[in-house]
Order: sequence, then structure tokens, then C-alpha cells
Amino acid sequence: MQDEQSSINTFKTLGVTPRYVLQHNSISRGAHGLSATAQKLIALAMALLPTDLSTLTAVFTYQEFCKALGMTPGGETYKIFKAAVEECMQCIISLETEPDEKGKKSWKKFTWFTVSTFDEKTELATMKFSEELAVFLKALKWMYSKINLKDVGELQGRYAIRLFEMAMSYKSLAGKNGNQVETWYFERGFPDEIRIIMGVGKETYKDNHLLKQYVIDNPIKEINKAGIGVEIQPTSVKQGRRIVAIRFYCKQAQSGTGGRSRRTKELIPLEQIFPRAGDSREEKELDHLKELYPEEYATLYELEMKNAPSYITEELKPIAAEGSALMQLKARHGIVK
Repeated sequence: MQDEQSSINTFKTLGVTPRYVLQHNSISRGAHGLSATAQKLIALAMALLPTDLSTLTAVFTYQEFCKALGMTPGGETYKIFKAAVEECMQCIISLETEPDEKGKKSWKKFTWFTVSTFDEKTELATMKFSEELAVFLKALKWMYSKINLKDVGELQGRYAIRLFEMAMSYKSLAGKNGNQVETWYFERGFPDEIRIIMGVGKETYKDNHLLKQYVIDNPIKEINKAGIGVEIQPTSVKQGRRIVAIRFYCKQAQSGTGGRSRRTKELIPLEQIFPRAGDSREEKELDHLKELYPEEYATLYELEMKNAPSYITEELKPIAAEGSALMQLKARHGIVK
């Protein structure tokens, strides 16, 4: 145990903030339903692992997490961070096996971690990956994609992160197999396969139109708007009038400098700062959006608190920040009933 502890990579032992994660393609293409913050935690934890997987433990603080992913620390995001550490201990990932003699593949389930804890006294998150998962990955061909942690931090939706990582896992196909230079594509069955790999239960978005809108179209808009080096265009593959698959056409795009500073802050009209004066139905709909997208709301709220106009008093600042964050959620996702 002492040998393992001495080999654990931390921000202190590395002497530098990790910028990239070499993520195994099977992880990027696996099936799970992790929240956005949990996915970011795993990305940082993997970035701290040695390439030979001689240790499976990663240790970091909340502040280090925010710094590595270019996020703004704040009260709401801190609460979600702690909840996500606990979430990681409970979640399962399904990975596709190597083809058998008949060329058939299957899915195998793994727990992500054997340890995933946060100590508020030391402010250290300790995450130890499952040894069974590590053994499985070692047995596969060592194929991975290099992902910028701040690009992952730039995305707020869990489906956006999933599609971004998946797209990056196929980037090695750019310019090959008939693809034009700096372009590539991948395809997934719709709706069943999309539900499996994105962790969307049968009771969520029962209408396939809504499934496509909220799990594919809207997340891709978020990716394309983020300026993180890749743009995706989804195309429906049909048999008659029925959509049977989604083909994701990807192309390398000009990337920003990393972090949220690349975005320009849009001025919000004064009449939109206090939207909670509407009827009770609208308030309930906005509260429902807040429940559906807690991480995205928390990030928007913290940004609005930080960038509040000077004419807003300290007493009214939280109200204005909440109203503005909710209106931005409504603009991005519409009203989900």
C-alpha cells in the first residue's frame, strides 16, 4: 500500500496542472448515465493516472478540479461537486468487448471506482478506479484520444460531453477511408442504441422527436457554439419514413484559447433580469428546468453573480442572478413539461 501511495500522481507531485486526458476510446464510446460534473471528475482522475496504470488512485482538491477544467469556483458548484464524487461510487459503465471468433461483440458492465470520497477537512477528493475495469482496458488494443480538460469543462450538458468525447474518439479517421482532410464521421442506431450509450431510460423522452431534440440536437448545438475545436452535424439515416440511425459528421474547427474567457458576455435587458414575476405556471416550468439541468443552472448562476451589473444592489444580486440563469436555461432548452 505504501508503494502505491508514493506513486499516486497529484497536482503537487506533478508540479503542474494537467491539461489533457488520454482517454481510452472504449471509455469514450461506452454506455453510462453519469451527470456532467461526474464525467468531468472522471476525466481529471484519468488525467492523473500513469500511462502504465501502475496506480489506479487519483487525489485532488475542489479548487484544483475547477482550475484544471477552467471552471469558476462557487457555492452551488461546490455542492454539486461533492454530490458528483458520491455519484461516481454508485455508477456503472458498460464497455463493448473485442469481437469473438464469429465477429460478434457484447457489452460488459463495470463499476467505475472502488473508492470515491471527499474529505471536507483536508478538502481532498480520492478516487480509485476499479481494478477489474483497468484489467479489461489493458487487454484491449491501446487506442485513445487526447482531450483537453478545459474543453470538457466548457460543456455544461451531460449529453454534450458524451457526444464530444465520442466524436474525439473517432478523430483518427480524419482524412482516411474516403473522409476528406480534417473530417470524419461515426454512426449510432436510433432510438435504442442512442438510449443505451447515452444512459437515457425508456421513461425519459418517450417521444423519439423529443429524444432526438434533447439528447442529440441541442447538445450538438452546445458543442458547436463552445468553440472547442470540433463541429458536428447530425444526419438522420432513414428506412422509409422511420429514422433508424444518426450519422454524426465531424470536422476539425478553429479552437478557442481554453476556458470561459473565450466567450463574450452578452448584456441582458433589464426587463429579463426578474422573470419570476410571472404566473405560478411559468414559475413551476422554470423550476422544472432548474431540476432537469442542475449543473448547467449552477454554472450560469455563478457566472451571473460574478458578472452582475454595477447597478444591482448586493441584496438583489442573487435574485437577478437566479432569474437570468433561468431565462438562459429556457432559451437553450425550451420548456420541458
